[in-house]
Amino acid sequence: FTEKQLDRYADVLLWALKTARTRLFKKNDIVLIRYGTPALPLAETVYAKLLDMGIHPVLRADLTANMEKTFFERSNHRQLTFQPPGERELFNRLNGAVFLNAPDSITHLSHIDPKKIGKFAVARKHLRDILDARDQAGNFGWTLCIYPTKELALHARLSLKAYVAQIVTACFLDEASPVSHWQDIYHGATSIK
Repeated sequence: FTEKQLDRYADVLLWALKTARTRLFKKNDIVLIRYGTPALPLAETVYAKLLDMGIHPVLRADLTANMEKTFFERSNHRQLTFQPPGERELFNRLNGAVFLNAPDSITHLSHIDPKKIGKFAVARKHLRDILDARDQAGNFGWTLCIYPTKELALHARLSLKAYVAQIVTACFLDEASPVSHWQDIYHGATSIK
């Protein structure tokens, strides 16, 4: 992405975040930015824009594919179900989340027992329940996006450059105001609904 495209992508994500929440964001709200390491340039852009809004951004990098594979290969039951101290408190206070999906692999867990992955997911379910309840009350909103990686391009049978071009086109990132296009789409969908 160019710097201008990153800036526009961040604008679209923040518009989506605001639109996803029924209550307005206010200064000192807390927004989680969870990102894959390839998406660091976009995470930095979103981070700066949240600071400009008076928001407290909290950053969480996803595990790399190798770290995630190692975790599921080597973790015991206690490690699988471990919750870091403060996680519940953070989720109880989150007002929003931006997920920047940028996988460096999408097949690295194909050899892992699904029961082990399921046990990990179940151990974190209470955190999803907190966010669902906050969302229903209008106190939480979220959005997500895909950030291009070589792995995603490979599985799409595209070059990385062509994959990036698909995202740029789909998200209107070459338009002067992509948020205006998204607003039009949103209003059109709402009127049909």
